[in-house]
Amino acid sequence: SAVVLSAFMIVSCFSASAQSIIEVTGSATINVVPDRITVEIGMEEYFIPDENNPGDSVLVGIKAVERAVMKTLLGAGVPDSMINVSDMGNYRDRRSTSEFLMAKRLSAVVTNIGQLDNIARRVDRKGITSFNISKIDNSDMGRYNRQGLKSALDAAREKAEFIAANEGLVIVKLVEIVENSSGYNEGSMFSNVAYGGGSGMDGMRRIVRRYSVTVKYQFSDKKSR
Repeated sequence: SAVVLSAFMIVSCFSASAQSIIEVTGSATINVVPDRITVEIGMEEYFIPDENNPGDSVLVGIKAVERAVMKTLLGAGVPDSMINVSDMGNYRDRRSTSEFLMAKRLSAVVTNIGQLDNIARRVDRKGITSFNISKIDNSDMGRYNRQGLKSALDAAREKAEFIAANEGLVIVKLVEIVENSSGYNEGSMFSNVAYGGGSGMDGMRRIVRRYSVTVKYQFSDKKSR
């Protein structure tokens, strides 16, 4: 399934004052399968031996490197509209030598881990300086955020009702809601080293977001009602 959701109740506090208020905290966690994975690929010109002149080298230009990467992405099913290429000059190298190498950065959005694996296997390593997963997201994240927040609110109310019943009280009305977290828990960027070594893969296969709310309810002694 696209999402695994768990709601739980964490440490609460019960306070009776002139306003007769119960304050509780409810929490929820959602695990969502990403369907938008942003890949950033660094490209750079490189030299290969000159077959016609032993001892010399021939430059493979940045356009040729870019064409090879684009061919791999399109062959893996990534639409052209989801690919963006930015020009980057290797200015540091240009200061140290007149034969500096030009570089570019390509950003593409894939829809699943299988497509990402396909690209990683097929892309030519020559001319590739980096292969990073910069972002994971889900196109329906708004709905999942609402679901997570609702579950946190439900957990808070369930706890308040339990505490009130245990003390012989009843909940009268909701007084205040404070959201304790934004709900975002983005995965970190995964470099070509981490990806190639297999570490961090669990983080790419799911988006974990946590939600927490503090809610105040007014209560009453049910015997007097």
